[in-house]
Amino acid sequence: MSAAPRPALIYTVPSWIVLLISVNACFRTLPQVAASAAVAVLTTAWMLYGVWLTLGREDGHQQGQIKTQAHVPWGSLAMATSVAMALAYLTGSRHDYPAYLRQWHVILDGSNPWLGTDNAYGMVHNLLAWSVQIHQLLPKLLFAALLVTTGAISAYAPLGVDDKTCDEQRYCLFLVFILSPFSLITVSIYANNDILPAAGMVVAIIGVAAFTNAWIRFASGGILAIGCMTKFYPIIIVLPLSFRGRKVDWTFLGGFAVTMAFLAAIAYGVWGKSIHSPLLYAALRRSRHLSIFNFLRNVIGIDLDRFSLVLMLAAFVTVLLFLVRKHAGPVIGSLLVFAATLSFYKLGQQQFFLFFFLVTPFAIRYLVSATTVFTPQVMVAFLTWIGFLNWYQLEYSLTCSMLKGPAHQFRYWGGLFYFLFSALLAWMLFRAITAPETRRAESLDTP
Repeated sequence: MSAAPRPALIYTVPSWIVLLISVNACFRTLPQVAASAAVAVLTTAWMLYGVWLTLGREDGHQQGQIKTQAHVPWGSLAMATSVAMALAYLTGSRHDYPAYLRQWHVILDGSNPWLGTDNAYGMVHNLLAWSVQIHQLLPKLLFAALLVTTGAISAYAPLGVDDKTCDEQRYCLFLVFILSPFSLITVSIYANNDILPAAGMVVAIIGVAAFTNAWIRFASGGILAIGCMTKFYPIIIVLPLSFRGRKVDWTFLGGFAVTMAFLAAIAYGVWGKSIHSPLLYAALRRSRHLSIFNFLRNVIGIDLDRFSLVLMLAAFVTVLLFLVRKHAGPVIGSLLVFAATLSFYKLGQQQFFLFFFLVTPFAIRYLVSATTVFTPQVMVAFLTWIGFLNWYQLEYSLTCSMLKGPAHQFRYWGGLFYFLFSALLAWMLFRAITAPETRRAESLDTP
């Protein structure tokens, strides 16, 4: 895995070029779709090959052992923020954003945002209505800025243990995952509001894993609660973040519960019982995109959507109990529990996976520095898994949202490939976690 150092930009620029093409191009014929799919595969593979080479540099690990204090490239981060926000502004209102604008204008008109609308989001989403009065693209610009800010925290925040990665490796992780086509399409172009819950999850994980200060852990719980009040899925990682070995972090749980109760009380006071409408709306929707249920329903002809909730709960409980028993710690625990639960969620929208791109720089740094879990086999499985997600989103953007022509079939088959890649990654992680020689940092097991 060793190689001569190369600038990370060499590996990321080709994928950015394809991303820019996807902003204005829309391929529908079979030759165009086939060519775009091949290019998306090649640029994604090249980008992740750069991660493989950069992380495998032995001199990088040695440098990390000597210099554990990260040098933050403020100039590059400022430029990345400007580029992400410029992309957000120039691409205007598209994808789900026009629906957001309609929902926000309903609120500004003094009406209930959940009655007679397609609003499936929480109160934090509703609060963004005020910013639309300044400029209709201001929420989108804020989303883009939050993407880079959260990514910078993920790539450069303290780990709570000695950081064995070097500046070049941290910078590569930031470029590849935070400025990946997946992240930029999801946030800067489509302006999916999933950046809010995803950012809350990432900051909460870092706060719990890297700091022992009680106020920081309390605030981490509060930040996660804010994410839950945008979309409810961050609640999946509350329990994984609450366990250190077999001890419960009541400070983190207290921060989450207090903030959640406070926000829910405000929402109930303003909008009454309709605050439960988003949960009911999600329950009635059919399987889509990267859900295995979408493949089974549309390709095999077996509709198992009604079993999604039961299987989600079973996956959640099984994986959580296994990880608590193995003292896996908050980082591994939250990642695996969320991934396992999401694998059985019937909707399978791409934006739900934004969290993994945001948390990957911190997770890789942490696992490389504190454990022996991130083996070369796990790394290959992980890069294959997240590479497929990047490819799918890039191809989605290149082919008119996979709505017409031969690309439409990707909407049905994507769930199968995602499920297979997830199973491979799960198996590799299971082997790494249960290996007798597996090493974990003591901070993983102590509150």
